[in-house]
Amino acid sequence: MKQLFIVIAWLFALAGCSGEPFHLRGKAALPDAVQQGIYLQGVDIYSGFGLALRDVLEDAGAKVTQQPQFAATVLTVTRLDEKRTVSGYSSTRQVREFIHTVEVGFRVKTPALPEAVEHGVRAERSQVYDGEYVLGTADEEVAIREELRQEAARLILLRLQAVK
Repeated sequence: MKQLFIVIAWLFALAGCSGEPFHLRGKAALPDAVQQGIYLQGVDIYSGFGLALRDVLEDAGAKVTQQPQFAATVLTVTRLDEKRTVSGYSSTRQVREFIHTVEVGFRVKTPALPEAVEHGVRAERSQVYDGEYVLGTADEEVAIREELRQEAARLILLRLQAVK
């Protein structure tokens, strides 16, 4: 009897998590306007951040088009800043830590919205520089920059999922 009660309670808990807006696994659905087609402006979709954004959108089920007349949604990247600033020094005044930052400002226009909505996202990560491993720091910096681009693209995707 006790096991039956536990199983029923477990099933109710799982049933409660399967509907909107809670998801145990998987992704939240994109709005219909984004799934029908999205046009990206202000960014090259074949390199750098534009490529990361295109890949994230396509993985989520959006159809990225190259012609604005075939897109229901227009996403315009208004500002893209990729920075590296020094955040720490050693006792001998050598740089020991950097902060890498990607900031993206963008505007979304869908048929459901009377006017374009502006948003911004920011992703940052620190890199500790070690003088003994100089050869690996350039590769690490490239990897950090790529991860930050992907993270900023995922944050934009979350903002698009919230647009109704």
